[in-house]
Amino acid sequence: MILKNLKTYFKFLSKNKFYTFVSIFGFSVSLMFVILLSLYTRQELSVDNFHKKKDRIFLMSHNYEANFGNTVAPFVKDKCPEVEAFCRMHSRSVFVGDKGTEKLISEAIFADSTFFNIFSFRLIEGNPSQVLVTQRSVVVTQDYAHKLFDKENPMGKTLNIDNREHTITGIMENIPLNSQFPQCDFVASYSSITNYWSDEILTTSNNFGFTTYFLEKEGADLQSKIPLLLQLFKEEFWFYKNGFTDKLEFIPLEDVYFTVKSSWGLAIKTNSKDLIKVYGAIAILILIIATLNYINMTVAQAGFRGKEAAIKKLLGGSRGGIMVQLLKESLLMTVVTFCLGLVLALISEPFFNEVLTTKLEMVKQLTVSTIFAGILFILFISLVSGLMPALIISKFNPLEIVKGTFTRKIKSSYSKGLIIFQYIVAIALLICSFFIKQQSDFLGNYDLGYQHDNVFSMYVDLDTVQTAGFRSKLLSIPGVDKVSFSCGNPMDRGNNYSFEKDGEQYSTQEILADDDFFDVYGICFTPSDVPFTEKSLLVNNNLFNSPLANKGDMTIELGHNSERLPITGILSDFHIGSLHEDRRYLRIRKKTNGMRPWGVSVRIDGAADIFVVSDKIQKEYIAYTGGEHARYPQFADSIIQDWYKKEQNLSKILSAFTLLTILISVMGVFAMSLYMIKQKEKEIGVRKVSGATGGQVLWMLNKESLIRVLIAFVIACPIAYYMIGEWLNDFSYRISLNEWTFAVAGSIIAILTLISVSYMTWRAAQANPVDSLKNE
Repeated sequence: MILKNLKTYFKFLSKNKFYTFVSIFGFSVSLMFVILLSLYTRQELSVDNFHKKKDRIFLMSHNYEANFGNTVAPFVKDKCPEVEAFCRMHSRSVFVGDKGTEKLISEAIFADSTFFNIFSFRLIEGNPSQVLVTQRSVVVTQDYAHKLFDKENPMGKTLNIDNREHTITGIMENIPLNSQFPQCDFVASYSSITNYWSDEILTTSNNFGFTTYFLEKEGADLQSKIPLLLQLFKEEFWFYKNGFTDKLEFIPLEDVYFTVKSSWGLAIKTNSKDLIKVYGAIAILILIIATLNYINMTVAQAGFRGKEAAIKKLLGGSRGGIMVQLLKESLLMTVVTFCLGLVLALISEPFFNEVLTTKLEMVKQLTVSTIFAGILFILFISLVSGLMPALIISKFNPLEIVKGTFTRKIKSSYSKGLIIFQYIVAIALLICSFFIKQQSDFLGNYDLGYQHDNVFSMYVDLDTVQTAGFRSKLLSIPGVDKVSFSCGNPMDRGNNYSFEKDGEQYSTQEILADDDFFDVYGICFTPSDVPFTEKSLLVNNNLFNSPLANKGDMTIELGHNSERLPITGILSDFHIGSLHEDRRYLRIRKKTNGMRPWGVSVRIDGAADIFVVSDKIQKEYIAYTGGEHARYPQFADSIIQDWYKKEQNLSKILSAFTLLTILISVMGVFAMSLYMIKQKEKEIGVRKVSGATGGQVLWMLNKESLIRVLIAFVIACPIAYYMIGEWLNDFSYRISLNEWTFAVAGSIIAILTLISVSYMTWRAAQANPVDSLKNE
């Protein structure tokens, strides 16, 4: 009986090839998106959930930035009995290999010996409490060990890391993808950071460039110690004494991934929780649309399958039995489309990873739990998508067959409602896609007020004597125009000073620059004839017009013991940092000869090959420092484009989803038109016999589709307006919403609808009425 029912179903599918194609293609492509987005959302929302002590681990932060000096962590542990342990961390790219051989660029994390006791990164070999105790000890990842030593046991072997010997004391599993910690090749003992700074780096807090995690004792409340610690920090540490910040936070481990803005010490991965929720919502919406489209298509077929159901009832079949058969067919269709969707997802995974700058690795996520969830998903979707068509088809009355009054017409209220819903979603998404693309382009093309093209920057570790020599070396490279050493630049915003005045909180940025800084970035100040000296204080218009400045005597208060300093110039109007933030208060002062610069900015001649020149700059630094590599070498343009990757990724994903939604909707409407026209063949014939022209018949058939689009447009516009308005509220610099974008989106859907149905309606309007009436 089952085989007979399957044979009947396959016969029906083969006779209705377009219906079969639309159902399978639309559902499988939709499920491809659902699978990819669901796995991505699951991976992102489960970041660091695998740590056994996650509820007691906190990241120390200020102003959502997680950088502190090395003596801060021991100080906190000494003052707070709530602290069980701490772990300071630092990450950087290093070079591994013996002298005279080609060196391998590797990613390293330097961490305190408590690393494996606080975090649940599994050791394959080695004692968690001992592997990082000794200086220059290293725990390599499983993949890195295999890469360097193949099948040999690496325990006890040495690695030459930046020309210093380190001993392998342990092997660990690779850091999971769902972790905030950067993917690394090995974890080295924290004391090894003295290889890159002097020994004083461990005993002073002059360098606020390291990241610290704390493990709270069970039952303790570390958060309650923040007021006390803030008071002590203002007495103890220069970062707080000098007003760089007056904030202190202990961010729970599970919130770090979605909270921290930057961490100089550790390359913490971050993401937007709201954006993840958007991707999750997109996956759900795709699933709803695909399911509704399948229901719509099946309901449209109800009249054609109703005769089969009625005949089975005449032969003794029950309505329940017919419903079970139809639900089995739905299950079969869901299994087939799910398998096809899974295959398409595997094929599309590399593209998906590239668009979202992630690493999904679907095969590794096929665990017992995900397979079980997949089975439940298939059963649920087959039930939801099959129940309504089963109820409609199984209710046909067998007496209509006996009386000869059987008709293929059914009430179309279900189909009309579902089609209008799809149109609403398609129009709203198209409007949102247009505006998100406009906002993304607006951010990327916005004039920031300084020259960032052909500017190459990198962080360096040079003293004042080395700086002068390295400047000469760089200027000797063909294609290098200008060289500037500074503490900060327009992209990284320099240092931050936060302080309170008259009950108000103020935050200012400070860049310490040399004379060539202004030429490299094309920044001006007035009056331009005043020399830039160590006594100079240049402020932007934002700061000059703030309550901190006194325009009468041209002085300004900057939070240093309420001292007022003379303003010597007003900077040209330019924006520091990304456009996600409001224009900040900024001051620029002269970098004195005794100050070590953070980095170097180089303006490259536009006629030169900027990539060749930048490569020479990096090689010159390696040669000049005896093998040291500069950190974060980047073009200014690349840094700026990276700021808006999330918006660009969202635009790409939403555009693909919108295209899919429109495609499914149009194909569904086209298929529906086939059956609608078949139902109206007699009416068309009667109208043509009565004198109606082909154009009148064409308008009659197309009018209904256009009315549905119009209804959907009226409903979709306010929905899209609200959604895109809420999204744009997160931007300090934003586009304005214009009416033509709404009109274009509605027009596109209307035109596509007309194109999809007009061919069939034109054929119906041109058909000979005798053919449709001769059998009536």
